[in-house]
Parts: sequence; C-alpha cells; structure tokens
Amino acid sequence: MGSPRWHDPKELRTFRPTPLAHAREAPLKSIQVQDLGRVQDIAGVLARNGFGQLFHRLGLSTMLSSVVESREPTAPYARRLRQVLVDLGPTYVKFGQILSVRPDIIPKDVLLEFQTLQDKVPPMPFEEVMEVLNTELNQPWHEVFSEIDPTPLGSASIAQVHRAVMVDGDEVAVKLQRPGIERVIRSDLHILYSLARLIEGRLKIPGFYTPVDIVREFDAAINRELDFLAEARAAERLHRNFKDDNGILIPKVKHRWSTRRLMVMEMVHGRPLKQVMAEVQEGGRVERTIAHRLMDATYRQVFEHGYFHADPHPGNVFVTDDGRLAYLDFGLTGMLTGAMQDTLLNAFTGMVFRDADTLAMTVYRAGATQERIDLRAFREEVERLMAKYHGASLEDIANPTTLIEVIQVAARYNINLPSEYAVLARGIGLVEGAVRVLLPGVDIVAEVIPYAQRLMRHRFAPERVAADAARLMMQLQTQFKDLPTHFDQVLMDLEGGKITFVTVDPDAPRLRQEISQGVLRLSLAALAATMTVGAFLLLAQWSPTPFGLPVFGVVGLGLFGIGTAIFGALGLHVFFARLLSLSYWRRRIVSVFRFFSWRRRG
Repeated sequence: MGSPRWHDPKELRTFRPTPLAHAREAPLKSIQVQDLGRVQDIAGVLARNGFGQLFHRLGLSTMLSSVVESREPTAPYARRLRQVLVDLGPTYVKFGQILSVRPDIIPKDVLLEFQTLQDKVPPMPFEEVMEVLNTELNQPWHEVFSEIDPTPLGSASIAQVHRAVMVDGDEVAVKLQRPGIERVIRSDLHILYSLARLIEGRLKIPGFYTPVDIVREFDAAINRELDFLAEARAAERLHRNFKDDNGILIPKVKHRWSTRRLMVMEMVHGRPLKQVMAEVQEGGRVERTIAHRLMDATYRQVFEHGYFHADPHPGNVFVTDDGRLAYLDFGLTGMLTGAMQDTLLNAFTGMVFRDADTLAMTVYRAGATQERIDLRAFREEVERLMAKYHGASLEDIANPTTLIEVIQVAARYNINLPSEYAVLARGIGLVEGAVRVLLPGVDIVAEVIPYAQRLMRHRFAPERVAADAARLMMQLQTQFKDLPTHFDQVLMDLEGGKITFVTVDPDAPRLRQEISQGVLRLSLAALAATMTVGAFLLLAQWSPTPFGLPVFGVVGLGLFGIGTAIFGALGLHVFFARLLSLSYWRRRIVSVFRFFSWRRRG
C-alpha cells in the first residue's frame, strides 16, 4: 500500500531473498508460452536500467541469460524505475501514474518520479476516430455531430479527446477509447500478475502490500478508467454536489450518447491551472481568488460531500474565461464514509491547532496494526512533523506535503491506513502544491485556520450534536433490545458445553517444573527408604547357607549400598539441581562458543 515501503533508497538493489529464493532455477509455471517473448523484453529493459541482478536472485539468469546483461547503475533508483516504465510502454506508464496516487504503497522519492510520467502516445488517425464513433453510436457519426475537429485536444494511452459540435448546436468534448487498448491491457495485466506471483515469496519487499496486492490495486484502478460509464456517473455526482456553487464548474455529461468506450460532455473554455501557475511564477499577479476557490472546493468535497476528485493535478483543473474553476477527467474519484470524515476532521483540526496527541491517536485508531507499536515515539515524530509546518510559508515547505508525510510516518510504525486516506492525501498534496504557487510567501496554517474553525462550528452545531445523540440513543436501544437474546444464547451454549473457559498463568511452566522435581524427589526418597529398610531386615537374617555363604546378608549389603547411593543422588538433586540440568550446561557451552567466535571475528 514509510517511506512506507522501501526505507533505504538502495533497497531495490539489495532485496534479501527468502529461503524459497535459494532454488537454482525458479519455475515459470504461471507464465504462458506466448508471454515468454514479452517477459524477455521486460528482462532486457530492467537489465539496461540496472535491475538485472533481480533475475539472478530469482534464479532466472540461466533462462534469460541472452537478455540479462545488467548495466552498472548510474542514476538514482527512483529515476531508473521511472525509466523502466517509460521503456516498457503505455500500459506500464499508466501503471506508474496510478501508483503515483498511492503514497501508502511506494516511497516518496519514487512517488515524485512517477508523478512526472506523461503519456506520449501518437493520436489515432481520424479514420479510426470515425470508426469508433460509428460503432459506439450505432449509427453514422454525422447524424449526431455536425462537426468534429480532426486534431485532438489531448491524446493519452487509453483515450483521446476531440472538440465537436452536435447537430443541435451544443459544443462538446468527445472522449474516445483507443481500439484494442483493453485487450492490450488485459495481456499486460496477465504478465504483471505472473511476474508478481514469481516474485512473491522469493524477494522480501518491506511493507503491507505484496507484489500481487500492488498489481491487484492497479487492476481495480485500470478497470475503472476503462469504463467511461463509471466516469460519467462520477462526473454527474460531482456536478450535483456543486450545482449551487457559482465558482465551480463540473461539465455536464450527455448520457444519451455516452457508452463504455465513448463519453460526450459539455465543452469547457479556459486555461489549464498549470498555465495560471506558470504566469504567477513568472511574476504575474497573485491569484488569491483562484487559490481560495480551490481550497474551498477541496474542503467541501472532503468534509461535506464525502466524494472527491482524486486526481486534481493542474492539467485536470481549468480556469474558465469567466473565472470559475472547472474539474476535468473523472476516472479517479474517492468516497469517504461518515466515520472517515470524522477521522479526517479530528486529524485536520489537530494538525492546524498543533495538537500532536489528538493527531497521533486519531491516526492510530483509524488504522490497523498487527503488533504493538511505540505510541510515545510515534507521537514525538508527529509533533516534529507539525513543528516543521507551523510558521513556514507555503513556498518554503518541501515535498511531500503534510498528509502524505503523516501517512508515511504511520506506515513506518506499521499502522496500515485504508487506501482512501492515501489517495486523498495525494490529491490534497496536489492542491497544496498549486496553492503554494498561487499564494507565494503565505503562512500555510494562517490560510487553513478559517477552514478548521468552520469545521469545528459544523461539528459542534446544535443540530449535528442532536443528530449524533439521537443516533447514539438508537444504537443503545438496539443493543439493549438484543441483550436478552444474547444472554439466552450464552446460557444455551454453556448448557450444551460449547463454551470453554481457559485461564493462562505466566508462572505455570515454572510451577509444573517444580512439581515434577518434587515428585521425583519424593519417589527417590521412598525408593531409598524402602531399600534401606529391606537391607536391614536381610542383614538381620545373617546366617551361613549350606554352601558357606551368607546370601541374605550379601543381598542386604547390596540393597543398603543402592539405598545410600539414591539418598546421595537425592541430596545432590536438592542442593545442586541447577548444575545438574542439561539445559544449563547446554546454554553455558553455547555462550562459550559464541564468545570465542566473536573474538575470532574481531
């Protein structure tokens, strides 16, 4: 999902193989024969970028020796990893773009590199565009559109966008999916799954997400992007949420002409936000109104609507000719439950008002941990993080941004947060970066305090408190109503013997050992006493036999000697039990061996 995944920037070059990786040759059972050529291409790209040693660790150097001629690394591993995706083609570029919104999966240096990935794909010929339109519309395209600009407004690996005019005169943007792209992605996904299964269990990758988990996250995300109907529904939902906001524009979707591979929506005229940011950086006027509209829209999406645009980078946000903000490209959105919104509210107010305890405990309770963590150290690191932002201007704060760093700190302490928080953190990070440019020299905390105060007023408004109280009473009523049923069920389980009570005493092993030793001593004492008494009885019958030997006396002397020896052993066991323990001498021998081995190493 610390640096969440690879704490050491060199760790991609120093994977530690697990015992499964010691096999001489790893089987490729999950990779089909027709995919071997593509796997060799991937191996060659990895080798050219300094990752060829991975195949040696996987035991594949013999099979792929013709392509695995690894070069010595000359660039940072994050940059080389980005170049791998570029060299592999559009599907893998999209893979990196989708991972760039997940700071819980990849570390910050890789995250920043992946955020620079751009689809550089030649546009479809206009003949193919017309063919896709005719197929998806199920009629000739000129019966729906009176005009289509053959030069695309944008071209990416999955789709491209054209300006068009409908027969009723409406100007629209037409987004078309590339023919055959879904089939290509499915093939590449199969290879990614096969490679992930091959790596899993053979290379140790720190973090919560296994290689198969990472590919599965990509699979789910790319499925959403391939379904334009899902994107149309997302756009429609955001449009409804902002329909009463005169400063925000969400273009309307023409649902009648939209399909799974075609989306027709209202045309937006304006400048990309990245162009406005460039003008500010070149000495233009500070865009305070635009910055506050962007912040206000983000606030409303997170804390009021619970549904947010998860990829608001400056290329997906436009400033319209009349000064409004327009959001585009709705392939990646996120949804927050009421509990998630409350968690974010507590985290946001704790961060703004510099309450490290509240922020640390909020993050801890929101996540899941598999082991005990050092809460005091976690709180101290959160406090150091907050101190960095208080009193600093937006332009002085280095990437990654606040929430991303909080998530990465949580991951270092093995607190696994839901993926929605990571996606939101990256989205807010993009907004923060834009605001940093639009409002140079402004104190970040001073800018967000009004939003925190607004949050607190909303959170403790009488109607909100009354609603929370009513919901709590309803929950308590349900619990009390079900209490007799639960109690009857417990009694029935007790009666049927289905409930077992187990107590655990930490001193039980030591007590069992002492009881065992006591029983042994009592047994030895009883045996020694019996033999001694028997010996005296036989000695009392000392008389020569017909052969001239005192048989009873000899046997009595033997029994007396054995009894005396047992008594002696019993005394040794009582007074020197520790020295007679095999485990004691084993520990002593091992400690002596370690001492001399350490001296030899020194």
